[in-house]
Amino acid sequence: MKSILRVLTISLMGIVAACTTANQEKVAQLYPVSYEIFSGWKQENFPQLISIFSQNCQYLMKLPRNTNLGGEAGIFGGKVQDWYNSCQIAQRIPQNQPLVIKQFFETWFQPYQYSVSTSYGKITGYYEPEFQGSEKRWGPYQTPVYARPSDLVSQPTNDGKVVSGFWNAGRITPYYTRAQINAGILSGKGLELAWLTNPVDLFIMQIQGSGRIILPDGRMIRLAYAGKNGQPYVPLGRIMVQQGLIAPHDVNLYTMRAWLQKHPQQAKNLMDQNPNYVFFRHLEESNNNQGPVGALGIPLTAGRSVAVDKKWIPLGIPLWVETTLPTQPNGLRRPWQHMVFAQDLGGDIQGVNRLDLFTGWGQIAEWYAGLMKEKGKIYILLPRQPVNSTGKTDALVLPPAH
Repeated sequence: MKSILRVLTISLMGIVAACTTANQEKVAQLYPVSYEIFSGWKQENFPQLISIFSQNCQYLMKLPRNTNLGGEAGIFGGKVQDWYNSCQIAQRIPQNQPLVIKQFFETWFQPYQYSVSTSYGKITGYYEPEFQGSEKRWGPYQTPVYARPSDLVSQPTNDGKVVSGFWNAGRITPYYTRAQINAGILSGKGLELAWLTNPVDLFIMQIQGSGRIILPDGRMIRLAYAGKNGQPYVPLGRIMVQQGLIAPHDVNLYTMRAWLQKHPQQAKNLMDQNPNYVFFRHLEESNNNQGPVGALGIPLTAGRSVAVDKKWIPLGIPLWVETTLPTQPNGLRRPWQHMVFAQDLGGDIQGVNRLDLFTGWGQIAEWYAGLMKEKGKIYILLPRQPVNSTGKTDALVLPPAH
């Protein structure tokens, strides 16, 4: 069949800026880089990328224009209105045209590295765990999973974060600590969503932020993050290293869980040293073939969704990651270079060069998440600002049709 060259002309108020704007250059230490330095960029699964980006847009376009998505003050991409142009274009991109999708990202997003002096970031993994549980308390099921209490309030701050606690005399004060809640201060209030067989399972589910509960009759219920008590997050691994319980190079999900399960009496005191406590909600009408709902409000995608520090990285932002992953069964590392999307938040995720990669659910996902403690290069892709004064248009050239 004769090839036909088609051109999709995109007319907006202006065109995409060809270079970085002054506002973007002044934010933090953002250094523009080229897509040419991305290892594996040309081999990406571009149809999957535009599908996930379009999902982000569907959620973002429902929010008020001035909604703060995070990032430093002045960063373009930190407000919902910054996404209008690229989201409008994404809706018109054919998902079966990889070259067009590749050109879309290259046209509408400028990649940056945060600092030339900080070459490598830290990438860990998290997953949706699966535990045995019951909707009623009986027999081995004695550890409650609590819903969010009605007297727990949350309020956004100027820097895009959220503070939670009691509302007291016009201000928010800290809510009950983990130790107080574990001691029973919330018991008898009808907040129990499910009961697990041991507190270590609950602790792991709170760190991961979601869970699949297998009931005695074989049914499964899914629980999603509903908020936290506002107390500071203290990493359990750090505590165990400080007390000489685990060597620093041996700290991972498996070693910590094994130690806690082997020492149940000491485990409670150790876990109580992290005052942070997570509450859950039922994930209604959930698709068991999808991940849990992240902070952006859409289901997480294994290998594509990451938790970020909202102080530095706006929710919804694409990022390019070049790191390694452990391989089964020997745990050796192999290269991994892909685009990911900031769709979630994490209590232990702090700083510009810190990501938590969602690995999925099931045993393989748990294996990856448990062993991931990788170094890697992290680039942030910010939407380019339109130039409104030229009156010109921009065009995407579609590949020939056959």
